[in-house]
Amino acid sequence: MMNKNSLLKYSYINNIKVLTYSDNSKILVKTKKKYNLEKIYNYLDSHNFNNYLKPLKITDREVYFQYLPKVLLDNDERAKKLVYNLSVLQNKTTTYKEIDRDRQKEDYDKLKNKILYLENYYFTLQDTIENKVYMSPSEYLFIRNVSIIYQALNFSKEILEKWYKIVKEKTTERFVYCHGKCELAHFLCNDEGYFISLENAHLGKPTEDFLYFFNKNYKDTDMLSNFRFYQHRFHYKEEELLYFIVNLVIPKKIDIYKSSLKKCMELTDYFDKLKVTSNFVLEYQKNHQHYEQH
Repeated sequence: MMNKNSLLKYSYINNIKVLTYSDNSKILVKTKKKYNLEKIYNYLDSHNFNNYLKPLKITDREVYFQYLPKVLLDNDERAKKLVYNLSVLQNKTTTYKEIDRDRQKEDYDKLKNKILYLENYYFTLQDTIENKVYMSPSEYLFIRNVSIIYQALNFSKEILEKWYKIVKEKTTERFVYCHGKCELAHFLCNDEGYFISLENAHLGKPTEDFLYFFNKNYKDTDMLSNFRFYQHRFHYKEEELLYFIVNLVIPKKIDIYKSSLKKCMELTDYFDKLKVTSNFVLEYQKNHQHYEQH
C-alpha cells in the first residue's frame, strides 16, 4: 500500500529515486527495465516463496518498493542468510524435465571448445613472450604464473568428461527458478531476508546462482563454509556438482597488454582468483569424499 503522508522531498541513490515522506518513511522508485516482472512475482507467489521484496505498485515505467533500513551484519552473516534463502527458493521451485540430447551435446561441445581455445590462446601467448629478449612486467608476471592456468584447464577437461559420461546415461534433469544476479548486493538482511533485483529471474540449472554468487563475492566471505551450508540445504546431484566445478574452474581469457601498474594488478587479481578457486574445489572434494566414506 502506497504512503498516504505528504511527500517532503525526493533524492537519488545509484539512479534509484527515493521518496521521503512527512513521517520519515521512504519509498524507492526503480525504472522498469523488464515488462514481465509481474510474471516473475506471480511465479514466486504460486510456489509459496515470500522472501523477495514485494513491490508496492507497478506501472508501465516504474516499480515502487518500501525502503528498508540497512541491517548491520558482517559479510559472512549476510552470506549465510543469502545461501539459506537461495536453498529455500530452489527447494520450492524444483522441477524435472526430459533431457534434450541435442542441447546437452551442444553444452558439452561449447565447454570443450572453450577449453581448447584457451589452451591454444595461452600456449601461443607464452611462446611469443618466451622468444623475446626482454619481458615487460606484465609478461614476466604472466610467465611466472602461467602453470596455474594450465592446471585449471587440464582439470576442467577431466571434470567435463566425467560430467558428460554421467549425463549421457540420464533421462531427466533438475531445474530450479534462478535469481539470475545472486550476490550480496542484491540481498537484504531485514527479517528473514529478501532478494531484490529479480529482473533476470528464470528457470535454469541449479548451479547457476551459486556460481554467480561465488564469482561476485569470493573476496568478501568464506565461500567454502557457505557452500557446505548450502549443500546441506540443497544437495547437488553428482552430475550437478561436476557441472558446477567445471564452470567454476575454467579460467577466463585475459589480455596482458598494455603493460602498466594497473594491468599488473589486474593480472595479480586474476591469478589470485585461480588459486582461491583451486583451493575451494580441492578442500570441498576432500571433505566431501570423507563424508561419503563415513
